[in-house]
Amino acid sequence: MQQNNKQIYTEIKACRLCSSKNLQDVLDLGDQPPANSLRKGLNISVPCAPLKLLQCGDCSAVQLTATVEPSYLFSQYVWVTATSATARTYSETYCTEVLNRTGVKSPFVVEVASNDGTFLKQFKEKGCGVLGVDPASNIATNARNSGIPTLAEFFDVTIAKKILAEYQRPNIVMARNVIPHVKEIHSIVEGMSSLIDAEGIVVIEFHYAKIIAEELHYDSIYHEHLFYFSIKSLAALFSQYGLYPFDVFSSPISGGSLVLFFSKQHKELSTALNQLIETEEHSGLNAPSTWQQFGAKSKKHACNLRGIVAEYAKRGPLIAYGASARSSTLMNFAGLSSSQIECVIDRNPIKHGLYTPGTNIPIVSYEEGLAKLDGKHLLLLAWNFEEEIVQDLRASGFNGDIIVPLPNEVHIR
Repeated sequence: MQQNNKQIYTEIKACRLCSSKNLQDVLDLGDQPPANSLRKGLNISVPCAPLKLLQCGDCSAVQLTATVEPSYLFSQYVWVTATSATARTYSETYCTEVLNRTGVKSPFVVEVASNDGTFLKQFKEKGCGVLGVDPASNIATNARNSGIPTLAEFFDVTIAKKILAEYQRPNIVMARNVIPHVKEIHSIVEGMSSLIDAEGIVVIEFHYAKIIAEELHYDSIYHEHLFYFSIKSLAALFSQYGLYPFDVFSSPISGGSLVLFFSKQHKELSTALNQLIETEEHSGLNAPSTWQQFGAKSKKHACNLRGIVAEYAKRGPLIAYGASARSSTLMNFAGLSSSQIECVIDRNPIKHGLYTPGTNIPIVSYEEGLAKLDGKHLLLLAWNFEEEIVQDLRASGFNGDIIVPLPNEVHIR
């Protein structure tokens, strides 16, 4: 593969949230291509950027050193929410939970980074007005074609003003698994705050740093994820813009996420949120020692995974499952290669016929991959959907070993 020397990133010298220069190294995963830099041919070069995790010694926010240009990461996107059966099922629960926390009948809902509109569809079916905002023009077009009005824009204060001028003021503004991604994070939070009135709510879903640290989700570290939030660090950010947490529920997405509710009023905290805050404080999640241990354990785990895959590969190349962004980090950091892994199965047709970034492994459809599985073993890169995928594979007649790399330790099914 040709080397692309184009620099698509900048590196921070101060905390993105509080501007402190007291930054402490946590884990260096090496220079890696952005995780969704899938390409059609091996002769097409792809740029790399440092993938280093650090923690602010003042506000405790865990974040990356490098900021890859958002236009490179998000203008054309390859993750489609509806690909996951788990996400589709969860969208129903999510809608019910959110509507239960607003007293408005048939509220107007705005979703930031709405992807293909899978979650907004649930609100629309319940009689709510909906509007999506997503920078990926290809995904936004798909959403509009399925009946979900969507602005193909990067959300910020300016777009918030546009929404207020052209639409009604929303009662609910939600952002699922996007706040950790954004370069202009202060503008986005300010924009969300400006959209709602005193009775409105902001709903933020995020991969919880406590789960990342405790279950060793180092594969969730990639260039799209600039931040790894605790309740403390996220609440501190939102309080700068007059938004205060009052309730929470858990989400199965990303192997363990939280959905945190904010309002402009200082509401009484729910029992669930009080308990989580107390647990977070007692766990030492925001302490530097927790993240130093996370870094050391991640290196040890990657080395162990590399050894297990190498042993299996002696019997012949494996098939992998799940060409997700997190799989890119996992394979590159563990030093896995195309000589060990023949192909990666993925159900998203956008990815078929492309190659994984850095490891140069072809991505194939479920049907094509299943035909190659006879007599072979499988590496489950999409381990966060383990039960769903294992059930499908066994029902399809696959009886080989399934290597599940995470959470915590590699196990075989």
